[in-house]
Amino acid sequence: MGRQVAPYTVGAGDILHIQSFQHDEISGDFMVEDDGSITFPLLGKVPVAGLTATAVAAKIERLLEKDYYVDVQVQTEIKRYRSRPVTVLGEVQNPGTYYLEGPATLAQIVAEAGGLKSSAGTTVEVRRQERDPESGDMVQRVYTFPADHMVSGRDSDIEIRAGDIVWVSTKQLCFVTGEVAHPGQYELHPEMTLMQAITQAGGLGKFASQEVEIHRGTGGEKTILRFDLGKIRKGKQRDPLIQADDVIIVRRRFF
Repeated sequence: MGRQVAPYTVGAGDILHIQSFQHDEISGDFMVEDDGSITFPLLGKVPVAGLTATAVAAKIERLLEKDYYVDVQVQTEIKRYRSRPVTVLGEVQNPGTYYLEGPATLAQIVAEAGGLKSSAGTTVEVRRQERDPESGDMVQRVYTFPADHMVSGRDSDIEIRAGDIVWVSTKQLCFVTGEVAHPGQYELHPEMTLMQAITQAGGLGKFASQEVEIHRGTGGEKTILRFDLGKIRKGKQRDPLIQADDVIIVRRRFF
């Protein structure tokens, strides 16, 4: 059986269109105020936060029939959703604030923001304020998902909540140059190693040395790391992880 979808309940900022076909004088648009109420003709403040549109209509009918009308019929719909904001940032076509109109998955909210840019990286984060079960304090938790799931729709079925911040990472690059088949810049994948980066560049060229340098800039300082591919293959030297903006230089062999 499929998961039951809970109906939308109104909150502060939402705008309700309430209409009585017999009484135009009480029909109109009403904003849910910060205290969760609307100011309605004849009735004054009416608490509505946490109610569905159908329940709001039933409540107003009941209150009106108590003192003002006989057998009044009211219809309520949500004209503008503003109580459940979600912020989408990073490498999407249209970053900004979006409002949930009901249950929505991570892939759906990214699609609503125009989808991923070509400059999008390999991960999408959902940053969420949650209550720690031990301390009772509100803490921010970060959930990370592969960006390609946004395209395929395989987003681990995570449902986005009001207040979530969705962050699409920027594509990270490394550079492979020297004696490789296809020198150039390449997208950096999570946990990419030196051997994998060289393989991505088409492997070693005919005159390549086994000596390889990684030029890395950290905190304004440049570091040169040297590795021997032969030793890495034999397990005598670690296969290092590549970082963003690393420059990998495969030296030419001297005869």
